[in-house]
Amino acid sequence: MEAMDRFAVNYLSGMEPLASVTPEELITAILIEFEKGIVRSYYTNYVKNIFRVYLYRDDFSNLRPFQDRIREEAARALQEELNRLNRSPKTIPALPFQKKHRQKRYEPLGDWVIEFLTNDDDNAAENRLIVQSDGLIPPEPDLMGGEKTVRVGPTAPDENLSKTRRTGFAPATSSNALVYARLSYEDDSGVHEFDIVKDAIKVGRGGPDEWVDLKLLTSKDVSREHFQIRRDATTGKFFIKDLSKFGTSIDGHRVPPSIKVVNGVETDEHVEIPLPAKATINLADIVSMRFKALKKK
Repeated sequence: MEAMDRFAVNYLSGMEPLASVTPEELITAILIEFEKGIVRSYYTNYVKNIFRVYLYRDDFSNLRPFQDRIREEAARALQEELNRLNRSPKTIPALPFQKKHRQKRYEPLGDWVIEFLTNDDDNAAENRLIVQSDGLIPPEPDLMGGEKTVRVGPTAPDENLSKTRRTGFAPATSSNALVYARLSYEDDSGVHEFDIVKDAIKVGRGGPDEWVDLKLLTSKDVSREHFQIRRDATTGKFFIKDLSKFGTSIDGHRVPPSIKVVNGVETDEHVEIPLPAKATINLADIVSMRFKALKKK
């Protein structure tokens, strides 16, 4: 326990890089992220259910034979911690306008999902273990060179999600989700379609410190955060912002860059331009995407 406590401190502070990662340290890091990621609401404390574990390539290779077992143990540990929190739900004193006290329970946003991904950042050797959590439904294929996502727990078969369709924003079982637009493209993992179901998305290769809604498996000329598409909820019109190093173009015309670098410091100038209802978006002359707006307000 003392060793685990020491690891927990190191993991949170980042003061002491790990020499190598053990399954025990990995699961402990997931539990720490579980605690940090709790979102407190009025009657319920929501618990994020997806944990992305970024590992230095050597650790990823060493732990590959144990990943299924680690997933099972991590899911068991998460469920035990959830059960512990719910055995004695917190009682909140009643407000003046309320008749009785209320109890708050902890509720996960879905089945436990553990992803193993390789960290290819330049400083990965000094940051051998990074755990991030969220409550979204992840894309079907893994796009960071890691193992396929495994959802631990009973799940209903998804009849609305094909092998080439990535939604990534809302549960795929929600047939009522309004699709505003669609991106069709091909990267190194094949041909895909991606439904846009929220008002802003980021597209790129992604990484431990760069969360994107649509992850691409492609050349490093495509930036981790390459561009953003924003939908104006009032007008229904779309706009695009270039966040990349090597550029984004629409129908052959360069999108003005939004990122300005001064003395090595990047600043987002918030430059965006209108995106036509039908357009071809080119990323660094590497990946070409077909954009099509499907709904108009």
